[in-house]
Amino acid sequence: MKRLVTGVAALLLLASGGVAAAQEIRIATEGAYPPFNFTQPDGKVAGLEVDLANALCERMKRPCTVVAQDWDGIIPGLLAKKYDAIMATMNITPERAKAIGFSTPYMVVPAYFVAPASSAIDGSPASLRGKTIGAQVSTTHSRYVEKHLGSDATLKTYDTASNLLADLKAGRIDAAITTGATASDWVKGDGGKSVKLVGQPVIDAEVFGPGIGVGLRKEDTSLKQSFDEAIRAVVQDGTLARIAARYVDFSITP
Repeated sequence: MKRLVTGVAALLLLASGGVAAAQEIRIATEGAYPPFNFTQPDGKVAGLEVDLANALCERMKRPCTVVAQDWDGIIPGLLAKKYDAIMATMNITPERAKAIGFSTPYMVVPAYFVAPASSAIDGSPASLRGKTIGAQVSTTHSRYVEKHLGSDATLKTYDTASNLLADLKAGRIDAAITTGATASDWVKGDGGKSVKLVGQPVIDAEVFGPGIGVGLRKEDTSLKQSFDEAIRAVVQDGTLARIAARYVDFSITP
């Protein structure tokens, strides 16, 4: 009888372990930052990071669901356990690392300034002095403007990249700063008739950190390990490069 009870207990333990291993991962993305993440007409999120999230979950052998979350509430939502992870083009920075943990970087994307096609702005600090510069709120891009231009320029922040672009095209701001891929999409979107890339890639390790990572709750160390291993796998076998090639024309490999 004792052996029977022990055997049943072992089976239950194995069963519970199997359930835990297959537990769904809920991943939040903004759904408003093409080509990395965007919302389709049917309401579903798509983009480079959504495809990558599915590839990572496949490597982890875990089902996953990607959900949309406004940018300004994305870290509070993680801490409130509305979802388990963030994949929303979020740079790993010391400031964010005070609140949440991060996986190893899964991509590195430089920033760029964008200006109206007729503008004389060339991306240099001198050409940006006295100008109104737009950036998405609570991003490394807005922090870069604050650090490097300070009171020499006026920073105007936006809730989404699409609203930022709309004001740039309407002439309500003189320039915008965003990721290189998003900037490239803006320019390609109208054949460079209304906006253009200006200057060189914007780089500052202190502001932008080592790259973009999966945001996680600090206590979820096992999930971090799983993401780290999956990220290494998709980099090494070329999956990340193949996914990126569908959306951008440059390397994002960290």
